[in-house]
Amino acid sequence: MHRRRIALVVFLIALLAIWSPQTASAHAFLTSSSPADGSSLATAPRQLRLDFSETVVLAATQLDLVSEDGQRYPVSGLRIEGEGGEEPARLLATLPVLPKGAYRLSWQTLSADDLHRTAGVLVFGIGRQVDSAGLMEPKPAAGESGLRWLVFLALALSLGGALLSRLLTGPAGPTTPEWLHLARRSQTAGAAGGLLGSLLLLGFQLRGGASTSLLAGQYGVRWGLREAGFGLLLVASVLSVSRIRTSALVLGAVLVGCGTALLGHSGASSPPSYTRVVADTLHLLAASTWAGALVIVLVCVMAATRHRDKLPMAMTVLRAFGLPAAFCISVVISTGIYLSSGVIGSVDAALVTWYGRTFLLKVGVVAVIGVLGLVNHRRLRRTASLRRGTILVEAALAVAVLGLSGLITSGQPALEPQLVRDPAAVAVPLQDARVADLQQTLAVRPNTPGRNLVMVEVFDTRRPAPAPVRGVTVRLVDADGIAEPPVAAQRLSDGRWSAPVVLAGSGSAHLVVSVQRTGLPAAVHTYRWVVSGDPATARTALVSTRPLRNWLLLLWLAVTIVIGTGWWISGVSRIGGGSEATREPGVAPGRAEDEEVMERAGTVSR
Repeated sequence: MHRRRIALVVFLIALLAIWSPQTASAHAFLTSSSPADGSSLATAPRQLRLDFSETVVLAATQLDLVSEDGQRYPVSGLRIEGEGGEEPARLLATLPVLPKGAYRLSWQTLSADDLHRTAGVLVFGIGRQVDSAGLMEPKPAAGESGLRWLVFLALALSLGGALLSRLLTGPAGPTTPEWLHLARRSQTAGAAGGLLGSLLLLGFQLRGGASTSLLAGQYGVRWGLREAGFGLLLVASVLSVSRIRTSALVLGAVLVGCGTALLGHSGASSPPSYTRVVADTLHLLAASTWAGALVIVLVCVMAATRHRDKLPMAMTVLRAFGLPAAFCISVVISTGIYLSSGVIGSVDAALVTWYGRTFLLKVGVVAVIGVLGLVNHRRLRRTASLRRGTILVEAALAVAVLGLSGLITSGQPALEPQLVRDPAAVAVPLQDARVADLQQTLAVRPNTPGRNLVMVEVFDTRRPAPAPVRGVTVRLVDADGIAEPPVAAQRLSDGRWSAPVVLAGSGSAHLVVSVQRTGLPAAVHTYRWVVSGDPATARTALVSTRPLRNWLLLLWLAVTIVIGTGWWISGVSRIGGGSEATREPGVAPGRAEDEEVMERAGTVSR
């Protein structure tokens, strides 16, 4: 019946995620700018605009503008447009009078939702052709990653110790006082370490330039949830009343999981994606419980290998740990694939970014643990023996997975626009307009920041035409309302004209087209245009820059259905064929059942 209930839980999670809106959430990164990276401007810009995917901390923002000869220019009037929690954030600043030349702007700031540091560089020219700086991925701070690993390890020891304590004190659990003492000490030490680690992590993040006033807002509430959760876990580790201890343990685990998810990538949107927060919470709790219990159980098994009389007890512990371990792994796989759809944008993003490669390394380590589990499974089935070497490797890799999780949660997800490019997004659209007695058609190619050609077709709807078209001018007005000088278009043929323009950044812009005819007033029309992407999006794809989100969601749905169906079939078969619970009391297991116990021991690492 436990297996059928687990299957129902897995299917419920799948339905909840399907019916919930899918919103991308991530660490703040630059989505567009004016001037754009790699752009060449005819005149000096008067204002700097940086658009971020999430809110940022103004007090922690630093800008450094340097010319090609090394001269620094001050940037003043830094402010956030729509300050007060508007998503996404737009930083505006006033630029000094800049002479012609090439300029390099370095920037760094903090994400207001998770206090992650983000930084980058953009290059632009005034009356000069320049090359773009390209992708600049900020590396996570070693101190922050280490403290996050400490928090994850503490949570793993606390939840793993609690699970092992329950297994050892349950009806089928062996009475091994030293093992029970180790499990409870791990539970207490983990909760206390989580309290301290979370506090140290906060101090490290505030040291980066964030104001303590953030603690009075959403960040403080989320951090408080995690800290209160560790406090409840500490209380649960010392309580003697079973029901109160269980309630405190469950509530503490939920608070730690939700607080950590809201402080991470899943909570970095407004409003937060609650489906992703739930998935992140389940992923964290399942992975931590599995890793912590695995380490503690393997310590007990290693001790048992030195004392042959305790080996049957170790096998009993492994058998009792088999079902919760399998459940935790099922949740980790399902939620892990789902969460990856919000942090890995494309195949190239996974291959060329530090974040993507770390993510792939984590997946590889988990796969190695699975291979070791298969090796142990076969060894236990054939020889009914354990080897300390593979046990040590499994435990070390479980701790390494937590360390890689600390690195990943400290970094910037691989969602940069340069690496995630939908071919449909760069298709060149057309706009038609009726202006006086003229029919106009407008197109911009290639419609990316940088040099473009505006193609205008002009047809007179009256016959005969009252006057010939003698000229067409195009004026660009960018998203900041700054108008460039009008550009005279060149006549091509069949009523077509072309004019070169420089689009400074992705987003909205206006193109003012003026058609001059002899003896008639100019026919003027303003087109609202949307610029698609940055110059760096034209980079040659290593494998593919197509978005992976929908494919990963389909993979997640398929894997979740397979896992849920497997649990359901397993539960039905066990009910139909009998289980250990129906065994007559007092009957000692035979050799075949001993082999079954040893076989199940191999599922610990899987």
